[in-house]
Amino acid sequence: MNRNEKVVLAAEDVFVRYGFARTTMGDIARAAGISRPALYLLFPDKETIFARVIEMMDARSLTKIERAVEQIERVQDKLLHACTVWGLHGIELASTHPDAADLFDFRFPAVRDVYARFQLFLVRMLEDSVANWTLPVSRAEFAATLTYGLRGLRYGANDVEHMKHLIEVHVTVYGASL
Repeated sequence: MNRNEKVVLAAEDVFVRYGFARTTMGDIARAAGISRPALYLLFPDKETIFARVIEMMDARSLTKIERAVEQIERVQDKLLHACTVWGLHGIELASTHPDAADLFDFRFPAVRDVYARFQLFLVRMLEDSVANWTLPVSRAEFAATLTYGLRGLRYGANDVEHMKHLIEVHVTVYGASL
């Protein structure tokens, strides 16, 4: 593991605990066991490190989801699994670490990219699983509304269990159209 990767792993821990707003470059440097000047030689600013952390977390999550979905046969069950794992991550993290809620803030391009990658994952899954697409919307539109609907559910959920139930209802309604 190179020095940049070690810093990103250390930064993940700090961002998850304190969120973006409360994390400083000094916090990240301390967690990585390097000086602030050395950190600035590796990364120009906190936003750059944050983007790398979000990308790394997302890549791990999508890989885990992809592997599990490969073992599931019905497309509705694939959608339910993918959306549940992906949709619960943020609310579970924020319930454990309330300051981490800003890790899902759409002001950050890295966060918007997470949504775009999940949408593309859903499109590929639908292309592989639904040969005769007969809906009056494209797979991309279907995936986009399903994905952003999950984001909206977070605002209505009382807790993790309620969010899980809302995801089940959401995906059941979408899956029924297939």
